[in-house]
Amino acid sequence: MAVDYFANPPSGLDLTESRTASGNAIGIVLFVLSLIFVTLRLYTRLKLKHERLGVDDYLMFLGLALNAGNLACCIAGGFFGLGKHIWSLDAYQMQQITIITFAYVFIYAWSICVIKFSILALYRRIFGLTWLGWFCIALTTGYLITNHIVVLLYTRPLHYYWNQWYGGQGVILVDEAKYYLGVGIINLFGDICILMIPISSVLKLQMERTQKIAICFMFLLGSFVCFASLYRIITIMRLVQSMDISWAKSDVFIWSSVEPSIGIISGCLPTLRPLMIEVINALTTHLPTTHKSSHNDETPPQSLHPLETISRKRTRKIPKNNDLEGTLIEEAGGTKVAGRAERKSWGKARTSNEHWGRSRPDEDEMCLTTTTVHSADKEGYKHGFEELPRHSQDERGITMTREFEWDEGTWSRENLKWCRREGSVK
Repeated sequence: MAVDYFANPPSGLDLTESRTASGNAIGIVLFVLSLIFVTLRLYTRLKLKHERLGVDDYLMFLGLALNAGNLACCIAGGFFGLGKHIWSLDAYQMQQITIITFAYVFIYAWSICVIKFSILALYRRIFGLTWLGWFCIALTTGYLITNHIVVLLYTRPLHYYWNQWYGGQGVILVDEAKYYLGVGIINLFGDICILMIPISSVLKLQMERTQKIAICFMFLLGSFVCFASLYRIITIMRLVQSMDISWAKSDVFIWSSVEPSIGIISGCLPTLRPLMIEVINALTTHLPTTHKSSHNDETPPQSLHPLETISRKRTRKIPKNNDLEGTLIEEAGGTKVAGRAERKSWGKARTSNEHWGRSRPDEDEMCLTTTTVHSADKEGYKHGFEELPRHSQDERGITMTREFEWDEGTWSRENLKWCRREGSVK
């Protein structure tokens, strides 16, 4: 009879030892983290993306509620002595732990399967499901159905499962620990299959390799669920080999609560990409703002704002150099036409004319551009113009002409001849 478990404890064993508090702390911390990630998922969907909740979201909310039931079972089991040595407990405490275990098996199975269905629904919404996705759905459904059938066949009659600690009459039909081990392996295999679903779809996307690696890494964060499932199997193997059931089963309870929490976190990570981009943009825009403000403090502001005209569609501001001070660059159609730049030579001209700014026309607006520069000399003189230093014909840059007034009395004949010889004044 099972009452023999309470007799003859091993020598040297500390019967006051307990790991109930540490187990409950682990379960609570991970549940709070899963709750935070679900809240962030809800905020991202409703506030940032302004989208309606989908089936995957509702399933994840249900999985979170079921995971709260897992945590409640852990805490309740610890209240009755789960995490202590069986020789320090009595029949009533073991009976309560067994009843909680019976309920825990159903809650755990539903929480794991609902979370997996949520992740599969998310993949279906993003990528669509291949044969591997449908296989995972069938495997998860089969796991859930099998669990409900086998657990009800633990013992005959069923109440003997928790009354055996009082020496009741009945037959044990299923080795509980070995059953946990078998379904744990199936559960791990399902986690690995689900992890592989998005990878093949991401590799087919037309994007840069670094982006593919980043997206695959985000989905592969779900591999932590596989590690949790694997360690849960290890704790079940210890339970199979142990006579100290209440002590060994506490690890199974803890990791049966950790696994759904990590599954929720992993399932929410792909949906938080807009939130991460929002946070990164907020950080990156703040840093240049500080640098720009400090730069403006050192450089005095300029009063004039030169304009660059790209064809006749758009006018925009460009950086102004000191030699353009007091000038205004206008669109063709004024009194003077200065020079032209062909479409194919814009790149070279921009490189050679760094002092005019780094602006360039849009691809759909590339055309012959005519620019006239008007300025007034401080003294105010007669009509004339001067061509600014032109670039070589190979560069074919924009030639700009400066129109101004001068007093003929202040110019010598040699200067006028020099201007005519250069081709600037006709």
